[in-house]
Amino acid sequence: MTDKNESYYSNIRIDLVNLITKKDNFKVLEVGAAYGETLIYLKEHRNAKEVIGVDLNFDESKKDSYNQTDDFIFGDIEELSLNQYQNYFDVIILADILEHLKDPLKVLKKLKKNLKSDGEIISSIPNIRTLNAFYKVYIKGNFSYEDDGLFDNTHLRFFCKKDMVTLFNMSGFKISYIESALKNYKKKSIKKNINKITFGVFEEFLTTQYFIRANNE
Repeated sequence: MTDKNESYYSNIRIDLVNLITKKDNFKVLEVGAAYGETLIYLKEHRNAKEVIGVDLNFDESKKDSYNQTDDFIFGDIEELSLNQYQNYFDVIILADILEHLKDPLKVLKKLKKNLKSDGEIISSIPNIRTLNAFYKVYIKGNFSYEDDGLFDNTHLRFFCKKDMVTLFNMSGFKISYIESALKNYKKKSIKKNINKITFGVFEEFLTTQYFIRANNE
């Protein structure tokens, strides 16, 4: 996750913020926090008590942004120790992160120790079972990687919806919410309309991503 331009990292993830059920004075850890925009938003607009970010890359020009969080840790989440934050967080955000990891199961099990017993993980994960992938691989015969998107050249893992559920279950979490990104598509989206008239039967072939809220058990 190193060769990315600034726009790749600089979005507030309102789609994931809206999945958080905690209301006030909650503590948040975001893995892959980029420059901390989502964390800062949570503190300013959602009454988060404490916000802490983890990211692989440090950008000297963004020091002011990092400093608006309560702590910002730089390093690889697969190697970092967060023992100082055992049973600490109410919310952990993993926005398009698990697909970049060598061992996402191991990381989720590690983060479980940092989450309070009534805490929740909020995550977004790309869906490989989409028609876009089918067309690229089976029609065009092409599995080349790209700068971003489903075939991002930094993706190490690929998931279908069933794999996402299995991953969280094996990590000791219970999924309380899983929803396709179709709900965020514009109102006149062809894919969204097809999904609606077919009662969601073909949802997995139409959506590029799933949003998940999983609770600590």
